[in-house]
Amino acid sequence: MPSRAAERYYLGQLRALVRAMASELIASLEPELKRLKPDYIADSRVTLDGSWTDQMLRSIRSVSQRFTSPLFEAQIQRVAATTISRAEADNAEDFRDSINNAVGVDFQLITKPKGMVDYLEASTAENVNLIKSIPAEYFSKVETIVLGGMKDGLAPTTIAKQIQEETGASARRAKLIARDQVSQLNSDLTRQRQTAAGLVFYKAVDAADQRVSGNPGGKYPNAKISCWGIARQDIGYGPGVYKIADGASWGGKTGLHPGKHHVLCRCVGLPMIPGVNYFPDKNG
Repeated sequence: MPSRAAERYYLGQLRALVRAMASELIASLEPELKRLKPDYIADSRVTLDGSWTDQMLRSIRSVSQRFTSPLFEAQIQRVAATTISRAEADNAEDFRDSINNAVGVDFQLITKPKGMVDYLEASTAENVNLIKSIPAEYFSKVETIVLGGMKDGLAPTTIAKQIQEETGASARRAKLIARDQVSQLNSDLTRQRQTAAGLVFYKAVDAADQRVSGNPGGKYPNAKISCWGIARQDIGYGPGVYKIADGASWGGKTGLHPGKHHVLCRCVGLPMIPGVNYFPDKNG
């Protein structure tokens, strides 16, 4: 299962980032909006001269620059690296436990299979870029909100409310990033470990609830990628069983793996061990 500890840590750090951005932005903008209110409201009724536009852009960008600085880059590098490290450690423990429970012995696996170090470094870099995209998108949208509101002659309180709504959208995006990235990371790590252990097949298992995509009796029966269907279709190896190297196919897409069938996929891939829960004479 994806590391809940890694997800909680990652989400906590991203939420703190969103709160910091919003707090610093409002502290900078509120007095400026109130000070410039007579000017921009008069301009909206007559002719725009743009003087207050430059002032507001300077205020917004003075805050946004703090979230592109070398210090900020170093901070998010630590956040990404810590998240990846926690997820990898939990994945290693969970995978070893799944093998031990299946074979009934304490089977010690290679902690980091060949190539995993490079993968972890690439994942860290990818997550650094994802974190950087949060302030980049947030401040870009805030500029549009503030300048558009001022051109329309909106009251500072109305503009502030729109900024709060955008802050909420950024917080929701942060939650999605945290959940999806940890899930995808767990999927990739599991597949690497299964391959390193010499396994050939895995069994896709869905979350067994109403939110499973494609579940006929659930909330999303018409989902394009059906985790419910993938966990039950038989392509010759048994229901829900696929080659680790190939993954599943559904809805015209190939190479689908548990945890990566779609955004926020919650499926897992159980290792199929020869002579224990996988029999070559029956499963190919």
